[in-house]
Amino acid sequence: MPIRATRRLLVIDQDVLGENFLKQSLEPEGYEVIRVSSSREGILTSQTWNPDVIIINLMQPATDGWKLCQLIRMYSEAPILVLAAVSDPHSVAQWLDAGADDYLTKPCSSDMLIAHLQKLMRRFALKQNHPSLSPIH
Repeated sequence: MPIRATRRLLVIDQDVLGENFLKQSLEPEGYEVIRVSSSREGILTSQTWNPDVIIINLMQPATDGWKLCQLIRMYSEAPILVLAAVSDPHSVAQWLDAGADDYLTKPCSSDMLIAHLQKLMRRFALKQNHPSLSPIH
């Protein structure tokens, strides 16, 4: 299978302004950014488009976002990054328990976002290249 030069980033977010920030920050760095605005669209797009990373930034009640994260994790190993305005440790723990791989508090700089995305992609690539490696418990 040929290697894609661009990295596919699916953003599940109801905020159009957030989409503009992400596209302006990430497209020059080689990311192809697609935004959908609902959980349903997020599930359909993540199944058909095969993103390299998924960002969840829903303005809905947190439980809807956690359910979405759990549903995506049932069929996809793509790293999931949560962008949220809440930095409550309990909320962060719930997202991670739901299947998120990383959590970043907004607002954040584009440099910080890119660093987190690169970290997730490195870890995912390592896992793909060495499937016999298992996490240390």
